[in-house]
Amino acid sequence: MKILDFGRYALTCCVAAAILAGCGALPQPQDDRQPPIGATGAMPYTAGGKITHIIYIVQEQRSFDNLFCSYSGADAAKCSRRSQGIPLEANCTLSDTFQDFERARKTGDFSHEKTDCAGYTRPEYRTVPPGETKAYRSIAASYVLGDRMFSSTGNPTFESHQYDIAAQADDAVDQPFGSTPPDGCVYLAKVRQLGGPPQPACESCKTLANELTAAGLTWAYYAAGASEPTWDAFGWVEGYSAGTSPPTQFLTDIANGRLSTVTWVTPELKDSDLSGSRSATGPAWVASVVNAVGESQFWNSTAIFITWSGYGGWADHVLPPQLDHGGLGFRVPLLVISPYAKQNYVSHVQYETASILRFAEDLYGLDPLAAADRRATSPATDCFNFSQEPRLFVPTSP
Repeated sequence: MKILDFGRYALTCCVAAAILAGCGALPQPQDDRQPPIGATGAMPYTAGGKITHIIYIVQEQRSFDNLFCSYSGADAAKCSRRSQGIPLEANCTLSDTFQDFERARKTGDFSHEKTDCAGYTRPEYRTVPPGETKAYRSIAASYVLGDRMFSSTGNPTFESHQYDIAAQADDAVDQPFGSTPPDGCVYLAKVRQLGGPPQPACESCKTLANELTAAGLTWAYYAAGASEPTWDAFGWVEGYSAGTSPPTQFLTDIANGRLSTVTWVTPELKDSDLSGSRSATGPAWVASVVNAVGESQFWNSTAIFITWSGYGGWADHVLPPQLDHGGLGFRVPLLVISPYAKQNYVSHVQYETASILRFAEDLYGLDPLAAADRRATSPATDCFNFSQEPRLFVPTSP
């Protein structure tokens, strides 16, 4: 059997019979110059019909402490507690298996992580120098930073990206491997299940995209695709055959007056913040996306959420609450940008990956997809002030 290395983690979604009962073929992505108001024609009272576009940007595998050390007003560990910290571009790979996560969650000790990080001792405890995250810190100072944002799962990469679109995943314990007959997926492989045999990685779970289409709303998905398959969440869902648009296409579409009701954007490897990518361009890339939206016709009607797919093995001093066998995972940063977002505000409310889906569901009158978005707290109340006049956009310097 040919072995395909699709990433360090693989957890699939929506396999249990009770969940599959509500699953169906995935609709194809759409764009619309003026998205409809919502499924029921009414917005939640907090939004007052002011937000009609949601953009969800997902960076890769960094803990809150690692990126926002010593950020004023946040519960953040001090920078460089192991001498000079570690730059984003360091060629450093940390082990972050589910077993590593479980051990760190139970003990708070990250020092057992396997590392490949020449020139650094105990790199998992180091933090990125603030100068390299200047763009992120500038965004936080202008808008909202959440310091109680947890991944919905302790398994990053594959599984966490399933939560981005479906708020759920199944009990897989390994990355996709091998090959299977054609099954309607972009990627063909199997995954091992916790307490069960391997099964096809291609799933047919109901996603937020299904609900948006059924409600007459539009959606779009921009991702690196085959070059980073474990990040391509829709590529593992049955019925999604159109592929994905590259991240650069998002900037083109915005410039041409095209933005869907809900948009997911994930970066190319070099812009992802992933340790081992040997690149420090992630903050500048994120700033370019935010600036493109802020300088477009869509600014006054948009909420942008930026988060990271998991902790990536980097230490965080806040142990996550255990809500189910797989999560919550460790803290990751959350940035909330909008003309109605609070200014220079740190939210201490507990959120998780599925909180962003919960915001969209509440906004557009959609049903929850799974346990995670049903339990998750929406950022609507604490991160926004919908009674204020929309703020003028000020570009973020890369």
